[in-house]
Amino acid sequence: MTEQITTSEQVERRLARAGLEPRWRSARPAAFPALRSDSRLVGAGDLFCAIPGTRVDGHAFVGAAARAGAAAAVVERFTAHDIPQLVVRDARAAVSHLSALFAGDPGEALRLIGITGTNGKSTTAWLTRWVLADAAPAAALGTLGAVSIDGEVGMPKLTTPDPIELGLELAELRASGAETVALEVSSHALDQRRADGFSFEAVAFTSFSREHLDYHADLVSYRAAKLRLLELLAPGGVCAVDDDEPAWKGIAPVSGTTLRYGIAPTADLWPDRLVLSAGGSRFDLRVGDQAAPVSLPLPADFNVRNALAAAAIAYGFGMRPERIAARLSAAPPVPGRMEVLSREPVLVIRDFAHNPDSCERALSTLRAIVPGRLIALLGCGGDRDRGKRPQMGRILARLADVAIVTSDNPRSEDPEQICREMVAGLPADAYEIVVDRREAIARGIAEAGPTDAVALLGKGHETVQVIGGETLPFDERRIVAEILGSPTNSNGGQA
Repeated sequence: MTEQITTSEQVERRLARAGLEPRWRSARPAAFPALRSDSRLVGAGDLFCAIPGTRVDGHAFVGAAARAGAAAAVVERFTAHDIPQLVVRDARAAVSHLSALFAGDPGEALRLIGITGTNGKSTTAWLTRWVLADAAPAAALGTLGAVSIDGEVGMPKLTTPDPIELGLELAELRASGAETVALEVSSHALDQRRADGFSFEAVAFTSFSREHLDYHADLVSYRAAKLRLLELLAPGGVCAVDDDEPAWKGIAPVSGTTLRYGIAPTADLWPDRLVLSAGGSRFDLRVGDQAAPVSLPLPADFNVRNALAAAAIAYGFGMRPERIAARLSAAPPVPGRMEVLSREPVLVIRDFAHNPDSCERALSTLRAIVPGRLIALLGCGGDRDRGKRPQMGRILARLADVAIVTSDNPRSEDPEQICREMVAGLPADAYEIVVDRREAIARGIAEAGPTDAVALLGKGHETVQVIGGETLPFDERRIVAEILGSPTNSNGGQA
């Protein structure tokens, strides 16, 4: 999907409508073939947006964009370069609104659903897409990549793409036949105004806990970024809120319907007669005096919450509880989210748990349903919040019978040093360090008996590992199959 020719008048009108106060310096060009925020991608006649970033300022590249052939630049302050410049109040918001315009305003033809929270976004988006697809073609977009109307999963990427890519991705999903898109919206994306050019007919708030404090100043700032999603909810839209999450107490949109979901019967949607097992969960979906049986094929109580979030959105759109329950009962597994990689001869499960809260939830769930020992391996990402490393190490040592500390994506950091930070203060007999993640997986599987389980935490659906400046293939599904000597089927799972 490519951008369409867009006139200067259209650009100016869109930015003015968004309250960004656009004004030109020098004569404006007639039209632009494409929108760019990376000067290296600029072609002849393009419109370049100079975005102030967290590490570099796009205004420093206005000259490079001009030399590459840009016809004009959107800026927050005029620069000395000889190129027509359109100054706006907020360049980040401007590029988001313009990305929608240049992509043909796909959001106007789509029912968009925005999902935010520390954990649970991917599973909630996956289940929301699946449930709503009962009525019309639906897709999803987020950490897993683009999930098509046929359920095909694209390449993993940022939770929320940059604004220009987001507009093009949504246009492509619309062109493929999608009528609804469930979109994960990260705190980074909300803080950076990546989704400002789009309006959501429903939003959902999942869990809240420590995360991304390498970016946000503190938890207050992190929460405030999440709450910006309410500003993007269309008038009269649906807001689904985890009623058991203290961070969301009292939040509600200015207009629209708020549906609170949770485990307790005080919520608008809740699971009566809940039974958890290694194979999933069973419960009656309760909405007021209505009840419908659900047999959810996803283990863990937090997946029950994710299912309830999807149910709240669907119910808010007018779907009957019995249809919601039937769709949830038939839901396919979510890649890398409490996903069983092997049942025999060893139970191996992988999960994307990569912060203290998600690790606690995953390990506590497995602790309760595994009859034998729980053997778990976990690493922490490099160039990310270092403060959570000892927290995650303590959780691993406390909840796993065999705790293996290993690498995740060390990036530019020394993986051995990351491991040492994770175990700081722990007794030496509470863990073992196996820095090479493949060796750690082999070590965990070799340790496991017939009633034990091996949990691979942190990477989930990811198929690469970032070490230094290299991105190396690392698909845990295939690695487990190779260690066990099992073939993989065409979908990557075990035959």
